[in-house]
Amino acid sequence: MNTELFESITKYLANLNLDGDTLRAYTIDLHRFERTMGSTPISSTTRETVKEYLNGLSIKNGQRVSLATQNRHYATLHRFFEWCVTEGMLQENPMENLPRRRPNKDLGEVQPGTIIRSLNKEQIEKIFRNAQTTREKLLFNLLYTSGIRISEALDLNIQDIQEGTINVRQGKGNQPRVGYVSKSTERLVQQYVEERGNPTGGPLFVTTHGQRLSYARARQLFMEAARNLVNPDGTQVTIHQLRHTFCTERAGHIDSFVLQRLAGHNDIRTTLRYAKVSDTVAKEAYENFEEWQDYKKKLMDDPRLKIARM
Repeated sequence: MNTELFESITKYLANLNLDGDTLRAYTIDLHRFERTMGSTPISSTTRETVKEYLNGLSIKNGQRVSLATQNRHYATLHRFFEWCVTEGMLQENPMENLPRRRPNKDLGEVQPGTIIRSLNKEQIEKIFRNAQTTREKLLFNLLYTSGIRISEALDLNIQDIQEGTINVRQGKGNQPRVGYVSKSTERLVQQYVEERGNPTGGPLFVTTHGQRLSYARARQLFMEAARNLVNPDGTQVTIHQLRHTFCTERAGHIDSFVLQRLAGHNDIRTTLRYAKVSDTVAKEAYENFEEWQDYKKKLMDDPRLKIARM
């Protein structure tokens, strides 16, 4: 048993400011690494050691883990080793310049950036809680509940939202279309417009100087609200995932052609991708829960924790 590594991981996890699901993923990944390392001290961890560990990751039946799962382990370890360097346990990060695994196209693997990622309920709630103003709450709520694109939302004028309907004047491909707003979004629209002095027209989302809100600023505001939130593979969540979540949550629950119209997709095949993501998310959640249960049992049986409880 590697007591040094175990105690370092425990201290590191205790200082992380992460949501529940992400913290569980970090915990599982790091203690799996600890068990694999055996008695090897942290100071002896090399680039080749980590590379061999990542390439050897497999699931219960011995099959190699998915690209997304390996990328998650990569991100988890990289961040942990950065902390070890700041704590003086390592001179340098052994993963510096260590390339990530390349996708195997023959197995249907793709780069992480091409995967549609949705947010879970806990992440959505945290983003809404962290929104600083009515403007941010309205923008994030609109993207999540209507499914319109961020570019479409920022292009809206006040008069484009009336009686529960959104008039998207210039959607993708310069095509106009209609969207819909929820009751909660309608209330936020009314509150936001009242706070601005009840203008009857002009841009819906504006800066403090009255200019139309830019994409760069909207993205920055989202990053502030979504601080410390990451995807299962360790990548940072993005503002576009609010729309992806709208589509993913509805895929399989409403007709695909209806969802296509709501999302403004020109090709039904784009819409059908979300149905596949729904199955993937369900399977991944099931496997993560099973792995978490196995890990908790092993942790409770760990003699080091039994001593600590005495």
